[in-house]
Amino acid sequence: MKNERDALKIRIIFVSVIFVLFYGVIFSRAFQLQIIEGESLEEKAGRQHVRTHTVPSKRGAILDRNLNELAVSLEVDSIFAHPREMEDNSIDKVSVAKILSEVLPVKKSILSKSLSSKKGFVWLKRQLDLGAEDRTTLSGLKGIGMVKEGRRFYPSDSLAANLMGFTGIDSNGLEGIELHFDEDLKGTPIVMKADKDAKGNLLLFEDLEESVQGMDLVLTIDKNIQYIAEKALKDAVDKFEAVAGTVIVMEPKSGEILAMATLPTFNPNEFSEHSPYEWRNRAVTDSFEPGSTMKAFLLASVLEDGLFDTDDILYCENGKYDVYDRTFHDTKEHGWLSVGNIIKNSSNIGAIKMSEKLGRRRFHSYLKDFGFGYKTGIGLPGESKGVMAQGKKWSEIKRNTISFGQGISVTSIQLVTAISAIANGGYLMEPRIVKELRTSSGIVASKYNPLVRRRVISEETSKEVTEVLKSVVAPGGTGVRASEGLGFAVAGKTGTAQKVDPEKGGYSKDNFLVSFLGFAPADDPRLAIFVMLDEPKTGVAGGIAAAPVFREIVKETLPYLGVFPEGLPSEEVLGEATPRFVKRDTVDGSRSVKKADSGTVDATSTDTVPDFTGKTMRSALLLARVRSMDIDIEGSGRAVSQSLVAGSKIGDGNVTVVFH
Repeated sequence: MKNERDALKIRIIFVSVIFVLFYGVIFSRAFQLQIIEGESLEEKAGRQHVRTHTVPSKRGAILDRNLNELAVSLEVDSIFAHPREMEDNSIDKVSVAKILSEVLPVKKSILSKSLSSKKGFVWLKRQLDLGAEDRTTLSGLKGIGMVKEGRRFYPSDSLAANLMGFTGIDSNGLEGIELHFDEDLKGTPIVMKADKDAKGNLLLFEDLEESVQGMDLVLTIDKNIQYIAEKALKDAVDKFEAVAGTVIVMEPKSGEILAMATLPTFNPNEFSEHSPYEWRNRAVTDSFEPGSTMKAFLLASVLEDGLFDTDDILYCENGKYDVYDRTFHDTKEHGWLSVGNIIKNSSNIGAIKMSEKLGRRRFHSYLKDFGFGYKTGIGLPGESKGVMAQGKKWSEIKRNTISFGQGISVTSIQLVTAISAIANGGYLMEPRIVKELRTSSGIVASKYNPLVRRRVISEETSKEVTEVLKSVVAPGGTGVRASEGLGFAVAGKTGTAQKVDPEKGGYSKDNFLVSFLGFAPADDPRLAIFVMLDEPKTGVAGGIAAAPVFREIVKETLPYLGVFPEGLPSEEVLGEATPRFVKRDTVDGSRSVKKADSGTVDATSTDTVPDFTGKTMRSALLLARVRSMDIDIEGSGRAVSQSLVAGSKIGDGNVTVVFH
C-alpha cells in the first residue's frame, strides 16, 4: 500500500513538473513576443496588413534676390486606380477604360492593362491640368481616385538652367540647386493608407497625413543681371564659334553670386530632351588650366612678401629663356620690364623670374590661401576642387609653368572668388548662392550671412595689385577691350591657355581656352566677373574674345545697380521727354505698337511708369532702377512696347518691356 502511495506521489510530482515546464515555456515565449520583440513584431504586422503610398507635397519655390520666381510648383491632378477594389465590386473595367481614355491622354489599351493589374494601387496618369468637367467625370468612377501634386515649372525656361537644375516626376531634385537643397524644398508628402484582409485584398484607402509644403529658397542671383550675363555670353560664343562658355558675376565684398551663366544650356521644363552634357554647370564642375590670369595672384604674392615693388625691373631675355631642358617663350621680345609692365604685357618669362625669387613653397602657400586646390564651399553639386600638387612636390619647371597658369587646374568659381579677395581689400569670402530659406507664408526660417574665410593679403597690397591690373585694361595693355567706352575704371587680367591634347599628349596647337578676370569700378568694386570661352575658332586671345563680354556686362549692370560714371544718370536716359507708347496684342497674338494719348512725360518723375520705347536695355533698366520698380524683359535690342502706359502709377503691376 505504501509503495502505491509513493508511486502516486511520484506521478503527481512528475505531472506537476511537466505542467510547470510547459507553462514556463509558454510564459517565456509570451514574454519574448510581447515585451522583448513586441515593438518590432507590431511594425512587421503593420507592414503585412497595411499598405501605404506617398504622394509628393507641393515643392517650395526658388526665387531670385528680388523675389522674382525662377522655379515654382503648380498644383495639378494625378489619377490612380485600385484594381482589386474594382474586382471585388464587379466593375466593368472595359467600360471604365473607355471613359478614362476620353478624359486622359492615355490609350484605351494601356488603361485596360493597368486596370487589370493584380496590384492594389496603380497610377493611370500623373500631373495633368484637368478641367472641372473632367474631374466630375472621374470622381463618379468606382475604384478611380485623384490627388493633387505639384508639377515643377520654370517660367523663364533656360534662364539660369544649369544653376537651377531640375526635378523628376516625383518632385525629387535631380540636378543643380534642386538637388542640393532637395530636403528643404520638397516638404512632407501626403501618405495614403490602405488596410488589407488576410488574402491581401485592399479594404479601405484614406489619407493618413496631410502634406506640408516645402520651404521657399531665395537665391543671391539677380534675374536681370543673369539675363544680361547670358546674353553677352551667347553673343560671344556665337561670334567666335566657341564650343562652350562660362560667366560668373560676384559681389566681391559679400561673396554673393549675382549671375552664373554657362553654355551649352537647356530648358529644364523639357530636360529629358537634352543630354547630360548640356545639363552640366561648368562654373563649378569643370577644372582647367587658367593661363595668364594666374599672374594676378603671383603679383599679389610677391608684393605681399615684400620681394618686389611694382616699379622694380627684371630682364625678360628678349622673349627666350632656357631653364634646364626647357625653353620658355614670350609672344613678344621683351627686354627689361618693370614688375607692373610684366603683368600689363603678360610676359611669361617675367612671371617665371618673379616666381623664382618667391620660391615654390611660398608660392604654393599663397595659392592655397587664395582658395586654389580646395572646394569653395558654394554648396552646388559636382563642385571640383581642381588640381594643385603640394608645394614640396613641385619641381623648378613646375613652379615656372604655374607662374603663367600651366601645370595647375582651377575652376571658374575659384577664380572669381580669388579675384574678389584682391578687389575687396584682401579677404577671401565664401561664395554664396542662397540668401535665405522662407516658409510658404514668407517667414524667414534660415538666413545665410557673408562669411570671411581668411585674410589673404593686406589692404595696401590689394591697392597695389589693383593699380597694376588697371594698367592691363589701359591703352597698350592686353585687356584694353574690357574698358572701351565704359566711363568706369576697370581692373583685370586676360588669359589665353593652350588645352591639353588627350590623343597626342602635350598641348594642342589649335585648341585654346580664353578668359578675362576682373572687377569694376576698380577703386570701389561692385562687380567681380570671370568670363571664359572654350575653343573659340576665331579671336583666340582673352583680350579679344573674353574682355568684350566683361565690358558688356559691366556696361549694363552697373547702371542697373545705380552706379554711374559721374554718379548721376546720363542725359540719354533722363533727358528729353518723348511720346508715350503702349503695347497692344493683336487677335493673332502678335504684338503691335500703338501710340497712346498725346502729351509728354516728365522723365524725372519717380512715382509714375516711364516711357521705355526706343531705349536700349541698359537705359530701360536704369530708368526702372531710379524709380525702384521691377520690369520684365522680353527680347533684345531697343524697346518697342510696354505693358503699362507711360504715366501710370507705379504699383499697378509689373511692366513688361519688349525689345526688338
